Amino acid sequence: MENNKKMDYVLFSEVYKCSDSEDVLKKAYYLGAYCKAIIDSSFYSRISEGNTTFKRWLSNQIINTKNLNKIFDNATLFENKLELGGMRLQDLSSQVTSYTERASKTISKYTISFYFRKGFNEFIKFKDEQSENDEKVKIHNNKIKGRE
Repeated sequence: MENNKKMDYVLFSEVYKCSDSEDVLKKAYYLGAYCKAIIDSSFYSRISEGNTTFKRWLSNQIINTKNLNKIFDNATLFENKLELGGMRLQDLSSQVTSYTERASKTISKYTISFYFRKGFNEFIKFKDEQSENDEKVKIHNNKIKGRE
């Protein structure tokens, strides 16, 4: 990579894929990752540092097919309200909206909840894996900003 070219962060959807064929499970999976990203970003928001409102709200929600859109809408509301933004949040948001919440009759609410939690936990793992690389990207991009 050229030294004067801005580096991009690795996106969750480039590394982790939901392997199930059911759209609703993919939606739940990416929504879980999106929610974890919102929770993490909310805590460091420049608008309201240390904000845990979304985290508390989410802990009282039932994770099922009917609530997926409600959870997504509230996550998006917090993303906008706290001015979180970023490539990773955009990536996860677009992944969630790529799938419908219609489920076949054989998918239980427990399976929906499992995939949500799986995406949530895999985002934690993803952040841990990317932390060293993210620091390198940040340092590199700050150096480039200084030259401009």
